Amino acid sequence: MSVSMRDVRKVLDPEEPDYAAAARLGTDSLPHLRRLVAGDDPLLAAKAAYAAGQLAGDTGQDVVTTAARSEDPTLRVAAASAAASLPPESAAAVLSDLVADDDPGVRKVALAAVPADPPTELADRIQQASLAAQAVPAEPVPNGEQPLGTMPGERADSGLMPGEGATTGLMPGEGPGADRRMGDSGIEPKPGKMPGEE
Repeated sequence: MSVSMRDVRKVLDPEEPDYAAAARLGTDSLPHLRRLVAGDDPLLAAKAAYAAGQLAGDTGQDVVTTAARSEDPTLRVAAASAAASLPPESAAAVLSDLVADDDPGVRKVALAAVPADPPTELADRIQQASLAAQAVPAEPVPNGEQPLGTMPGERADSGLMPGEGATTGLMPGEGPGADRRMGDSGIEPKPGKMPGEE
């Protein structure tokens, strides 16, 4: 099956790309995905990197690796996310630098993509990055500005939002599935959902 750039763009251009359709394009899409990752449209490049990770086996690893080496943190986040779909050894190769990335968002996604039983080199890299992060004192934030890499209201020292539980990761009102009720509304909280979310 011959795959054109038009075929690839048709799948990736929508706001919500059809990554299953991108995977069905197969390895014939790789030259086009490479061009898009190297292109000047960061959003499309990120979509292309993620799509490359959805290809069978590790056939898209080189495209994901290229994205992982980008100067654009958005593209590195996409590479980290795509690595979760790669076989463990290939994922480890992509994630090796991303787990110690300077950008906290990239690190967070990379750590979430680490295989369940990571290779020794990756486990060591994660431990080194963790120790290095603990050794760096937090920089003072001038004039009450929001620290870089944090969401408004997020506590820079812990990565938690105000009111979020350190052990549960749930916001007030968000339920772990217990049978408690939200005030007098009679609404059951659902795991990972805020009141009113379906």
